[in-house]
Amino acid sequence: MDRTEIPAPYAMPDPAVLPADRSGWVIEPARAALLILNPQNHFLRVLRERSAPVSQLVAGIALLCESARAAGIPVLYTLAGADGRAAGRGTAFGHPALLRDGDAREVADEIRPQVGDSLLTAKRFSAFAGTRLRHRLAELGRDQPVIVGVFARTQVLLTAADAAMQDMEPFVVADAVADRAPDQHRMAVDWIAATCGAVRSVTGVADVFGGPPAP
Repeated sequence: MDRTEIPAPYAMPDPAVLPADRSGWVIEPARAALLILNPQNHFLRVLRERSAPVSQLVAGIALLCESARAAGIPVLYTLAGADGRAAGRGTAFGHPALLRDGDAREVADEIRPQVGDSLLTAKRFSAFAGTRLRHRLAELGRDQPVIVGVFARTQVLLTAADAAMQDMEPFVVADAVADRAPDQHRMAVDWIAATCGAVRSVTGVADVFGGPPAP
């Protein structure tokens, strides 16, 4: 990539200025599940190439994983398959297909799944499309998916909207999602808050989960 095409780095949203909450929902640990979307090395490299705040993204997800597991809250992952099916038809719209080379398909070391976590193979942008996610959440008795991961304007936004259409209460953690440009990140967070979900911060969710305090 030509260095002149790389945008200036952008910062994660400030928790003090998140969109106003219209949902009135409160995260209840007995109803919540942490849902991590496509935290694979290839996608994180794509974000790094676009100067997205990947270090903060991974650190935020890692903290939420630690907090959730310590509190007995289920952790679920949806991952792109070997053939890049998470992109689906999205490659026509510029979404990056998953490479097969090296460790591209692996989850970043800091946030790798652990024993007891649920892993699903994504088929489309919504994590619910073509997967057992709805059934798995029902088996776990959870109807408050707390959504983190990439990409904000596609997987995160459409998963949150899909959850709302299925009578769930989706929460999106604004500083634990990312996209290739700040306007895409901001659009997704604002749209979700205005239409279908609740937007929260990493520290706020970790406090509610009751796990280890943020550093």
